[in-house]
Amino acid sequence: MKRFFTLQFRVSAIVMVFGLLMIILNISRQYHHDVNKRFQEMRLQAYEEGTRLSSFAQHFLRRHLSQSADLAISYASVNPDLRLGVISDGNDIICNATRKQWRGVSIWDCPLSISLNLVRKAQESSEGMLNEDLAKGRLTAIFPFIDVSAASRKGLVVLEYDLNWFIAAAVSHALYESMAQACVLFGSCLLLWTLLQLLITERVVAIVEQVRRIGPHEVVPESIGGGDELETISKSIADAAHRLQESEWRFSQIASNMRDIFWVAPPDPKEHIYVNKAYEDMFGRPAEALTVRRWDWLRTVLRQDREAALKMLRALRSAPVEEEIEIRVHIKGRIEWLRCRGFSTERTPNEAGMLQVAGMASIITAEKEMEKMQIEAAENERRRIGQDLHDDVCQRLAAAQLKSGVLGGSLKRDGHPQSVLAMDVARELAEASDLARSFARGLAPVAVGPQELPDALDDLCKFLERAFSISCRVACEDFSGVLKTEEAAMIFRITQELATNAAKHGRATWIAISLIRDRNLLRLEVANDGVSFQPSPGTKGKGMGLFMLRQRADALGAVLSFQPRDVAGGGTLAVCEMPLACR
Repeated sequence: MKRFFTLQFRVSAIVMVFGLLMIILNISRQYHHDVNKRFQEMRLQAYEEGTRLSSFAQHFLRRHLSQSADLAISYASVNPDLRLGVISDGNDIICNATRKQWRGVSIWDCPLSISLNLVRKAQESSEGMLNEDLAKGRLTAIFPFIDVSAASRKGLVVLEYDLNWFIAAAVSHALYESMAQACVLFGSCLLLWTLLQLLITERVVAIVEQVRRIGPHEVVPESIGGGDELETISKSIADAAHRLQESEWRFSQIASNMRDIFWVAPPDPKEHIYVNKAYEDMFGRPAEALTVRRWDWLRTVLRQDREAALKMLRALRSAPVEEEIEIRVHIKGRIEWLRCRGFSTERTPNEAGMLQVAGMASIITAEKEMEKMQIEAAENERRRIGQDLHDDVCQRLAAAQLKSGVLGGSLKRDGHPQSVLAMDVARELAEASDLARSFARGLAPVAVGPQELPDALDDLCKFLERAFSISCRVACEDFSGVLKTEEAAMIFRITQELATNAAKHGRATWIAISLIRDRNLLRLEVANDGVSFQPSPGTKGKGMGLFMLRQRADALGAVLSFQPRDVAGGGTLAVCEMPLACR
């Protein structure tokens, strides 16, 4: 059935139909031309023969030359189109006829196609008349003459011609011409079909085969010849195929030698996802598994990070944007950090409104370990500074305060006017000592272990109440034996940063800190009634505080999120969840 929709068939069919229409029109024209021409000739012949016979009949009847009249009418009978010819006298009796059996018979009894009105009209006009009956195929010529022997009544010469013969001849001639033209048309269409087959169809099939063979590992057929437009198209396709193969080869070389994973996901779920060789090297899973299960890679992603990965993919599918996230995956028995960058590769979505997406994924576990080591080093340095501040500066300030107090008491007993100044110095030194101890506790709050975490959070609340004049409450479970000292320190730092930011930047009037164990998670919540804060998804923040928060959360393997409180007073709820099941 497809062959009937080819250009070769359509062009040939159009030419055939057009040719048949032209043949039909030509047949009709030829037929009418032949009929009209023969009809005109017969009219002229009938008029001439009728005029001749009427003049002869008048002369022969007056002289009673019956045999001469028979001879005259016999000459007329030579015409094969003449069906019947008669000469009647003034009494309407046939005197002479082309057929002898009608002699002596009334003109009304012979098989002539005449009517009384027509005869009377011819007799009254004294002129010859031609009557055509196309339904019966008859042409009747009636010519009156004066019959002297019948009291000068008018006799008639009636000639009846058969039109069917020359109509059939015209039809036969038209059919003969049409058959000849049809044979010429069929031969022309067959020639056209062959030429189209040689010049177009076979060459188009070759071009289609060129297009089908376009691919990274296909051998592109040579371009066709001919020196026409099809050759130009074929050469352009061949050149484009070679350029595409060169580009594909360069791309495959780059992709296969990349250490990072490169992937492309078409919008149609039935199409396969492309990944480079680094996927198998990194994940230790066959790339063919993605052809069967498109989401096979998601099995390796930690449950806490799957929502972030799916959210990024949904954003890329729906709009031409770029996204970047950091997730954790189980690879070869260990947990690795991946930095995933994704982008949309098409601006025109498919029927379902989805875009094609692509991206790269690289292992950043070493970076995360380095960040963790930097954080631990910074924490150790802060702890050392806090201990030095507590053990040295605070002691020196306490000694200076004691000496100033002794000096002020001695000057007061002696009535020295500078005793008041000495007492003021002692009081300020006491305040400075208290402030230094607060700083020391802030720098080294959990120097012993996780069991001191509740006391450190209590001290943090007292510091916030004293420094910012706000209400602060703490609820903290015992995590002894669950957390390491470094982890407890980082949890405190995260709490300290969140609470301080809420008091300093959020202008909160109260802060609630909650550190509980929720199944296999350590859940830290810091709620406040200040200005709502929610950083953009995927951003690391411009401030150093938010950057350090995310670094510490990543070092703990925790997930940090911000969400506005759904209450009339507003505010922000910061949640940090750290898995405990892997301990």
